[in-house]
Amino acid sequence: MIILLSFTISCKKKYERPDHFSIDLFENQRNEQPKKALTPQEASDKSLFVIKTNTIELINNLKIQDKNVNVYKINSGTIVKSAKDSIRFPIKIISNYDLKINDSDKDSTAVYLINPQSYKLLVKDMGVDYQALPAQIFQ
Repeated sequence: MIILLSFTISCKKKYERPDHFSIDLFENQRNEQPKKALTPQEASDKSLFVIKTNTIELINNLKIQDKNVNVYKINSGTIVKSAKDSIRFPIKIISNYDLKINDSDKDSTAVYLINPQSYKLLVKDMGVDYQALPAQIFQ
């Protein structure tokens, strides 16, 4: 009986999970590179409009598919580059990044605008006119 009992205990095998079956389900999310900010020259070349303004305000900050989406309103500004004749202010813009709004009236921010490329339903519902390009801000 002792031999039989010791045989059943010694033959018991523990389950070991093999490593070659492991699958990383979140590989793309972990390896996402941060978006590259364009230089002012690159952003100016790609944009339809470049507006310098100090009257920009954040209207809404949304989180869509784990991404922050900001909706801004520009009340007035100076058009530096234009593909069309004019822009009617105020305009609403959408951006995937923070525009770093200054509180002082002296500092103006250059905003590089293109036609909206993403979030079509949000653009339609909120009446967004343009989308901002990610450009580096130089002090």
